[in-house]
Amino acid sequence: MRRGAFAIALLACLFAAGLAGAAPSKPPYQLVRSLHALQDQIVLGNRSARAAVSALATDLASRLLSYDPSVWREPRNVRAVVTYVLSGGAPRVAEAVLASGKCPPQEKPLVEAALAYSEGKAARARSLLANVDPRTLEPIVGGHIALAQAALVADKNPEKAVALLDVARVLAPGTLVEEAALRREIFLINATGDFDRFISLSGDYIRRFHNSTYADNFREHFADAVARLNIAGDSTELQEIDDALSALKPSDQLKIYLMIARGSILMGKIPAAEFAAAKAEALAAPDSTEINRAKLYDGAAEVFTPAYESGEGTLDSLNTGRLSREESTLKDAALSVSQQIHAWPQIEANTPAASLADQSVPQQLQSVMASTTATIEAAQKALAESDGSGAPQP
Repeated sequence: MRRGAFAIALLACLFAAGLAGAAPSKPPYQLVRSLHALQDQIVLGNRSARAAVSALATDLASRLLSYDPSVWREPRNVRAVVTYVLSGGAPRVAEAVLASGKCPPQEKPLVEAALAYSEGKAARARSLLANVDPRTLEPIVGGHIALAQAALVADKNPEKAVALLDVARVLAPGTLVEEAALRREIFLINATGDFDRFISLSGDYIRRFHNSTYADNFREHFADAVARLNIAGDSTELQEIDDALSALKPSDQLKIYLMIARGSILMGKIPAAEFAAAKAEALAAPDSTEINRAKLYDGAAEVFTPAYESGEGTLDSLNTGRLSREESTLKDAALSVSQQIHAWPQIEANTPAASLADQSVPQQLQSVMASTTATIEAAQKALAESDGSGAPQP
């Protein structure tokens, strides 16, 4: 067993052992701290911590339920339950606190909100938290509340969600709360079209949380977000993307650039696809599966440019033995598209020159593009279904 994994497993066992006799001597808020401490190991890249957190949260539920109801008179204990439930803990603990009759009236709305949130009752949770200012609570509690509030308003009011995620980050620096808040904020910002802030926050995430066990999820969504941008080939935005990714190790940069190239072709963003494919080629090892894939995307992108003949050459040079079935389908579809685009002037050979002169290039291409629609869709489908792009799973 790797040293890090062993350390996490040992930590979880020690927590569990401590909990076995903890109820009489340790207050609930101290027990919940153990869960948050273990969760924060996820930010540091300890993948074993995720399984350990689940086990600890389950054990913690039985311990919290074993306390004498009188402990819930203490606000710190009640708020610890709020963060426990918002962290994915058992909702029945919140139910027990409310049923005890000992919960201070001023704390009940937070417990009720955490319970509603955990049960998916968004409207009720939103109502209960509408007038709660997270900044008036203890930092870790406020961070969890702000994170929940942001999730509850993100669909209808992304600007407010972004502001709440900023609050969560400030209140809980270095924790899983901050990591989650920053990750979510980045993609809300991207949806607003604020490229500069999107790149700035992405750079922050890459520098500070690249070891997080959720970093793969971030990278996949980052690549998808970049693929959807309208970026010109000579844009400084491409250099800014490269600058943001430069903090990652080359192998991680390679994975992201392959995902960006793949997604950009799928979205018809050819300049970004060419840029990302070229970066991937520079990062990939010679005669590797990755460089073969990078050339596939480079060639497929060139097919849709005046350099389509170069794209054909690149596609023809690929080692088909290193391509998956889906990638081979993409290659064949891209070559078919290129050949049909190459042939389009001859399609109208019998059309009088004066008539052609009256047509715009898109109009002249209309007939051939109509005949290649199915081919292009096949190429895009093959690209979307390809499971060999190095894209990490969420």
